[in-house]
Amino acid sequence: MRANTFKDIAEYIVTRRSESGDSQESLAIKLAAYDVLFENLDSLTISRWERGKISPNLIRQVSLIEFFNDQPQQLLCDAAFELKQLPSINSFLKMMGQQLNYNHVMGAHPYISQDTISFDKLSKNADEAESMYGWIANYHTNLTKGREIWSKCFIKSLAQADSTDVSFYLVDGLLAGHIFIIKVSEPTFDALSKNQLNDQQLTPEHLIPADEPGCLYMLSTYLGGKHVTEDFLSQLLVTLAETKNNIAFGYKARSDIGVKLMDFLSGEVVHVGEALQEKMEGAKYQGKRRSYVSFKLRRQSLISSSLFLNLTRSCK
Repeated sequence: MRANTFKDIAEYIVTRRSESGDSQESLAIKLAAYDVLFENLDSLTISRWERGKISPNLIRQVSLIEFFNDQPQQLLCDAAFELKQLPSINSFLKMMGQQLNYNHVMGAHPYISQDTISFDKLSKNADEAESMYGWIANYHTNLTKGREIWSKCFIKSLAQADSTDVSFYLVDGLLAGHIFIIKVSEPTFDALSKNQLNDQQLTPEHLIPADEPGCLYMLSTYLGGKHVTEDFLSQLLVTLAETKNNIAFGYKARSDIGVKLMDFLSGEVVHVGEALQEKMEGAKYQGKRRSYVSFKLRRQSLISSSLFLNLTRSCK
C-alpha cells in the first residue's frame, strides 16, 4: 500500500484515478476488462462512486483496490476508513457464545473457566510441539469416532513443511485450542475437498512453498473457549488475506461450529460426507448429520466479508 491514507472509497477512487490519468469513462472500460464484477460498468456509476452518492459493494471494493495495485486488507481493515455498508457482527458473537458454552465437542473446554482471558500461544517450534502433535491426532480420531484415524507421525511430517502454519493455545498448561493449516496446489485442494484424496493420505510431497500460488487447507482446528476465539479467528483470517498467493481457503467441517463459521463467511459448499445417524455426531447440514461438510472460500470473498472486516478492524 502506498503511503496515502483515505477517508473512504470515494476519496480513494478519485485519488487513484487522477494518479493514473484516466477519465471516468476510460476507468470504467479498464475495470470491465479487469474483472467480471465490473461488467456493464459505466462512467456515470464511477461518477456517483466518487461523489459518495453510492458505494461499490464490498467485494467490488476489494477488486477495485487490487486493480490499482494496493492491498485491500490494509485499507479496508483500517478502522479510520469509512465503510458505510458494513453490517454488525452481533449475530456472529451470539452464535459463538451459544456454541462455546454448549459442550467440548462444539468448542467449550470442560476443564477451563469461560471467564479465563489469559493464554500462552505456542508455535510449531516450541519444545512442547512434539507431544501436542499426538494430542491433535487423538482429538481428530475421537472427533470422528474412529472413522478417520490419524497418528502423531502423520501430523508431525506435515508440520515440518515451511509453509505449514501451526499455533497452540495453552491455559495453565492445558491445550485449549489449536490451528493447523497446510498449503497445497489448487488441484490437490479440490481433491481433498471432494474426498478424492483423503486427509490421512496427505504426505509432505503434496505441500507447496508459501511463496507459490496455492490454497490454504485447514487440516485441523479446535476452539476451546471464548478466551482464545478472537485471537484464533484474527490470526486465521489475516493469514488467509495477507497475500495474493493465497487463492482460497477451505476445510472439512466435522462439527456444527465449523459449518456455522462458514455461513458467516459465505463459504461455498463443495462436498458433503456420509450421512450419520447419531444425534451428536458430525456436522449438521440441511437438516442431516454428515461426517463432514467441505467448504471453499475465495480470497476476495473473505476480505469482503463483514466478519473478517469487523474482527480485523476491532484489533487495530
